[in-house]
Amino acid sequence: MLKKPFAALLILGSISSISVAQDGHFDASASAATMFTSTASGNGISQSATIGLSAFASFRFKFNPHHSIVFSYGRMKNSQTYQAPITPTAVYDIHIPTTISDYNLAYMYTLFPDKSPRFKPFLLAGGSELGFAPRSTWLFLPPLPHNIPDNIQFNVHALKEWQLALVYGGGVDYTIPHYSRFAIRVQYRGYLYSAPDFKVDAAHGNPFSLFTGGRSHMAEPSAGVVFRF
Repeated sequence: MLKKPFAALLILGSISSISVAQDGHFDASASAATMFTSTASGNGISQSATIGLSAFASFRFKFNPHHSIVFSYGRMKNSQTYQAPITPTAVYDIHIPTTISDYNLAYMYTLFPDKSPRFKPFLLAGGSELGFAPRSTWLFLPPLPHNIPDNIQFNVHALKEWQLALVYGGGVDYTIPHYSRFAIRVQYRGYLYSAPDFKVDAAHGNPFSLFTGGRSHMAEPSAGVVFRF
């Protein structure tokens, strides 16, 4: 499992950045976000996810007005979906409600830090470890008459899975007038990672596989409040 060593690396990196920060400034923020996931295809399977919600906290350490390091931890919730044909006229449609843990370390570059006292646009790039924890598994069947849902819960022995992700994005901090320690942060983060399969395959005793071998992209627009120290 990658969680413990990778999380420790992120925390150590954040602590180290405190000790070397030149101006001693840092901020903390809390944000809420919506998640949109692309479709990954492979082995006859189309994998995607429902629109999800997330919340995350961030701690930013400034080396100087341009350069910063940001550590974030967040939790996301959506359903991972898998579709594949069974016959020429039928497909299986599996939904796995999932809680995703996000350990994120990124470099932030602030554009034009002295141009505007209110607006501070920035770019960011870094890495994340995403932990996909399945909560249950559902088979979605064609609706019954009068559009009554026909969904069956069953067990495919889905296991928690960790995926490394490349993270990129940007946004802007807007300082609240008369409250210079507070700002509104609007940002976008994109994640590139291998599509999860929860280790559902023949090797783990399943009659079918959810492995696509494809790459997924998750878009995460967010808004939050920043407190500067």
